[in-house]
Amino acid sequence: MIRWLEQSLWMRKVVHLCPPLESVCLHPNKMKLKPSFFSFAILFFFLLLPISIFAKESIEIFAKTVIAKKNSITAKESVVILYDGALIKADLAFYDKNTSLLTLEGKVEMIGFEESVLASNKLVINTADHSVNIKKVFLAGEEDLWIDASGAEKNENIYRLFDSRISSCNKLNPDWTIEFEKADYYKDREFLVMKSAKLRFYDTTVFYLPYLALPTLNKRTTGLLFPNFKLSDREGLLYEQPYFYAPSNSWDIELTPQVRSKRGIGSYVTTRFVDSNHSDGFVRMGYFRNRNEYVDKNRLNKEHWGTELFYKNRDTITSGQFNGYKRAFYFNGVYLNDREYLNLQKDSVSTLVSSNLVESRLNTFLYNEENYFALYGRYNIDTSKQNNYTTIQNIPSLHYHHYMKQIANSRVFYSVDTRVDNYTRVKGSRASQLQVDIPLTYYKSFFDDFINFSMSENLYLSRVDFKNLEVKNEEDYYYYYRNYHTVKLSSDLSKRYNNSIHNIVPSITYIRPSIENESPTEYRNLINEKKELFSTQTQEEQLSFALSQYYYSSDLDMNLFHRFGYTSYPQRVESRGDFNNEIGYNGDKISLYSNLTYAWNEKSIRSLISSIGYNQNKYDIMLTHFYNYDFLYDNKKTSFLQSELIHRYSDNSSWFGSFDYDMEQSYNHKWKLGWSHKQKCWSAKVSIGQEVIPNIDNSFRNTALYLELNLNPIGGIEQNIEENFSSQGNK
Repeated sequence: MIRWLEQSLWMRKVVHLCPPLESVCLHPNKMKLKPSFFSFAILFFFLLLPISIFAKESIEIFAKTVIAKKNSITAKESVVILYDGALIKADLAFYDKNTSLLTLEGKVEMIGFEESVLASNKLVINTADHSVNIKKVFLAGEEDLWIDASGAEKNENIYRLFDSRISSCNKLNPDWTIEFEKADYYKDREFLVMKSAKLRFYDTTVFYLPYLALPTLNKRTTGLLFPNFKLSDREGLLYEQPYFYAPSNSWDIELTPQVRSKRGIGSYVTTRFVDSNHSDGFVRMGYFRNRNEYVDKNRLNKEHWGTELFYKNRDTITSGQFNGYKRAFYFNGVYLNDREYLNLQKDSVSTLVSSNLVESRLNTFLYNEENYFALYGRYNIDTSKQNNYTTIQNIPSLHYHHYMKQIANSRVFYSVDTRVDNYTRVKGSRASQLQVDIPLTYYKSFFDDFINFSMSENLYLSRVDFKNLEVKNEEDYYYYYRNYHTVKLSSDLSKRYNNSIHNIVPSITYIRPSIENESPTEYRNLINEKKELFSTQTQEEQLSFALSQYYYSSDLDMNLFHRFGYTSYPQRVESRGDFNNEIGYNGDKISLYSNLTYAWNEKSIRSLISSIGYNQNKYDIMLTHFYNYDFLYDNKKTSFLQSELIHRYSDNSSWFGSFDYDMEQSYNHKWKLGWSHKQKCWSAKVSIGQEVIPNIDNSFRNTALYLELNLNPIGGIEQNIEENFSSQGNK
């Protein structure tokens, strides 16, 4: 049925076409993309689908001239069509009653939701079967993203684009485009099929996919994920093909089988879940089987397997005895036969697990402004052992802390910290330890708050009970009590100058132990079987001096700071301790930093960090020197130089490089050279570098080539190509 109304020149002329037509839409900002290379396909279809062109029960057509005949209606001169918030302009609109075709010609433009734009020279709508045909389509949406196509059509639930390209660069001469011959969108299945897709840079094809099928929903969808490829001289070609199963909004499963051509095959399966708006977790299981020749060559287990469980929850209690308390639960557990179960999940050599000790941790706590209650647990697996029977576990630990509180209306404050630890294992000695720490502190200020004074009495008690000791006739407990006094004088002074503020904070602290009692013997006389189970807090007499000062600009930006500290130990034979001197300066172009720790007794520098930075429009330069002398334990010296350089040779492009050199052992520890480019519609980074990777058996050099390409706002790809990919065995 057709209704049309012709009014005077000053009134509008309206044509209503019924029955309703279905919609072709464009909503570019409704889709939030993850930065992956093929995200453009998902975004592309949300560009194509959501500007509702035709979906309601009527279309309003305005024109200066409307000519109605027996079998046709023609509208021309400033033709405007309104539909559900979208505005379509055309030079000519023609409706043929016999064919049920509504044809828009000339300069056809549509401005839809969120300022998205469609431009064409011809748009044909079949009002009988709801099909749509568009010639020379141009779609523009948010963030300058556009699609240019030779044509588009809609038939029932299938939408199709022909000979199209997509980009966010300048349309006349784009730096990059993604081109495809044909793309079909199946509305009933929310699925997209693209054919002959090519990524082109400066008219050169750099990536080609003959066929690509993707879902277009803005939600998790079941299907294959993008595969992962890696080439290694040790393991050959790595191929991973993840499969994602999403039956619900609250949980999903990811299956990741992998093949390593020189090593073996395996698979991991991860189940993720969300059980509330403040809690989530995952369960992962994995298995990998090595080839016999790889096992023999690299001295590995035949099989690697394990299970992981992660869960976290954090919220506030709103009722009951603990109303207003905040609570949290955290569990990160793993059970495995060796660390390669974890390393087979890593993407980079630098992230490999090199320690034989794998820890599982449980933390749960409940607290408010006055009290803190907690339960901890730590379970360790030592993968270097045949079994875990003799590994010490700390399960559970109970912790209570009462925050500092004033006693009545006095100047005395107190806090309480109590902890119970259980140290256990299947074979060997075990122990449980109770620790109580109670500081009582008196505060007072003098001379109009110029001098602050505090005095505290610190009480500490530790009780350890042993079980299953292998050495007979040993006492099954250890008791330790001590208290010490602390006196502190300090000040906090500030003075304003014309363009700066100077703040200085001096302090003197004296600590003196008082009563100390150990039973049945002193800690140093305990047998090793007992010592390895626990630790206790001791204190010795000491006198500390500290001075901190800061210079701020009138805008309260800190330009210069200096901190000095020294501690002496009167009861030691060599009473002079270390002094520390730290200074830093931040100027407009130059930054300086130094942190020195000097051991007076040894007359030697214990550690020194020095750095200088230079920043200006074209250059960023940073030189840092690290030095450490561990003369108390292994008499080992560490000294290395780290340098970084960035040269911006244009507004969008720069070279960068870094070089780390071990001055003590005379070798380069790490180096990297690269190039980066960044502009509005794309960015890229290329780098090559080498790093010495520490290992239990031996260290080895790893060479890596890094490639990154981002097409804004679609996303991008990154690839890290490495020479080695194993944490065990010799290179």
